[in-house]
Amino acid sequence: MRILQSHTNNTTMVHLLRYTTKYLLKSAQQLPIKRSISALYITGDKAKKNYAPLQPYMDFEETLNQQEPLEESIKARKLHINLDELKTKYAKFQSMKNQIKQVEEERESVSKKLKELNKVGAATKEIEQLKEKGVSLRNALKSLKTENYPIEEDFIHSFLNLPNHLHPKCPQGNVEKLLYRSPTPLCEEQQPTHLANKELIRFYNNSRYYMLGTLAEFDVYSMQALTNYYVKKGGFLQMANPDFARLVLLEASATPLEKYHLVKEEDLISEVNRAYLTGGATFEGFLAAFARLVVFPKSLPIPMVAPGRSYVKVANKEGQVDNLFTATQTNAVQTFVATKSAEEAEEQMDKILNLAVDFYKELGVHFRVIYEDASALTNAECLRASIQMYSPAEQRYICVGNVSNYGDFVSKRIMFCIREKNGYTFPHIVSGSVLHVTRVIALLLENGVNLENCSLLGDPDSDKKAVNAAVNEFKDLFK
Repeated sequence: MRILQSHTNNTTMVHLLRYTTKYLLKSAQQLPIKRSISALYITGDKAKKNYAPLQPYMDFEETLNQQEPLEESIKARKLHINLDELKTKYAKFQSMKNQIKQVEEERESVSKKLKELNKVGAATKEIEQLKEKGVSLRNALKSLKTENYPIEEDFIHSFLNLPNHLHPKCPQGNVEKLLYRSPTPLCEEQQPTHLANKELIRFYNNSRYYMLGTLAEFDVYSMQALTNYYVKKGGFLQMANPDFARLVLLEASATPLEKYHLVKEEDLISEVNRAYLTGGATFEGFLAAFARLVVFPKSLPIPMVAPGRSYVKVANKEGQVDNLFTATQTNAVQTFVATKSAEEAEEQMDKILNLAVDFYKELGVHFRVIYEDASALTNAECLRASIQMYSPAEQRYICVGNVSNYGDFVSKRIMFCIREKNGYTFPHIVSGSVLHVTRVIALLLENGVNLENCSLLGDPDSDKKAVNAAVNEFKDLFK
């Protein structure tokens, strides 16, 4: 866990940050992810002990009938999902539903007939026969529902594991599509690792490292500068999100659970809907604010940006050395835009990327923007653009930011709706972490950039200096 330390920080702030990060590490632990119950969909037999905070919108017929794009998405993402098997489960689920509905209707008919006979004073024998039939139907209904719960759970959980359709621009077949390459030359000469700067970095492991002096200041200022740039230049609304997200939101966004630390809660509210340490500058950090929300079309698009922490665990790869590229915690800037349509979502994604490109150009280091291959996407994403800077030490590109298009996939699962004249539709969401500060710092060091002289778009101090310079230049005209 990283604690900001610099010679400019006062003692109180340092102690506060130390206490906060120590508490977060103590509260968050990595536990085996083994669950038999979904937090996103809870069947009736488990509803007594577990509360379902969300009821996702699921159109079984529409989804399963679009077999061609679904099969394409499954194949391109290299998922092991058998659609024929899923359809068999659906047929069984529908059959049970129809049986239950038939018994319910018959039971309702018997109940209605009993009321009519009681009113007219019919024979006792006939009434008793109907009562016995009613009891028999009630027991049959109870038995059918009990039999249906595992069938329902099995099908629904399999259905919720289906991926989003791919965007037409999404590359497939283990390829990447280049969108932008900065004109700054690529430093191909092997350079020392950023960890060689021992006077500025004390790295112990992915969960514990310290930045000192200029690095600690840049860590905060760069995050604030880019946030300010999105607010001033892009018209984004700045948000402050919680550092924790419930499991139901992670399932709704199809986030792999191994990506975050599971929190060890003292007062456990739900055994199923556990809390995870995500950080406020994450996609999941935004979702709680939009779950079960209804908006009018005129209020869209809703562009937002959130500076804060991100606690994403990087998967260990064979031969990979732990350093600032693999560190769990970082300061980050997360964007989030809700739009009315797919076309508007594309426009907003381009807008986010263009603003990010402006920011990275000023750093004076080679970088590129690519569309990632379908196999790299989560099930919720239909398209992902990755902002990458080159590491001369590791001789490869490192992702320092990304922007993803989720379509209406996530909004359906969190019941984020648009109220139209003739009903409800679901917003298309674009979101992404456009700045991973820890990695950017490491890459700037490897590329020989002096952080004290590094230009930051959106930096309030830089804006003030520019204004003062212009005023002084104007005054000089009259000397």
